[in-house]
Amino acid sequence: MNIASVITAASFLVFAIGILIFLFVGKTALSTSKIKNFYRASCGVYVSGALLILIFSLVMKGLPVAFVVISDITILFVFCFTVGLMYFMTKSIVEAAEKAKEQKKNSDDENKE
Repeated sequence: MNIASVITAASFLVFAIGILIFLFVGKTALSTSKIKNFYRASCGVYVSGALLILIFSLVMKGLPVAFVVISDITILFVFCFTVGLMYFMTKSIVEAAEKAKEQKKNSDDENKE
């Protein structure tokens, strides 16, 4: 067991758990939006990936620190990309729905006259 790999993997796991806790108790746009459960679920996948890397570093002797760092950073980027994609797609879908409602309301008003 490489102690540097274990410490690195454990620190990434603590960071992932911190993000998950923040998504449950924080008061940001991600924590209070309509799709907050999807953000939490994607963070749960991130935590499970970080936990898997920690288990690998505990079980496998001589696991290089570079592998742990590259793996955890890759998982982090996938998590950030997923959350960003959900955030911006939801934002654009909500804006499009509001425009459609406004156009429908305007067309209903014109038809009544």
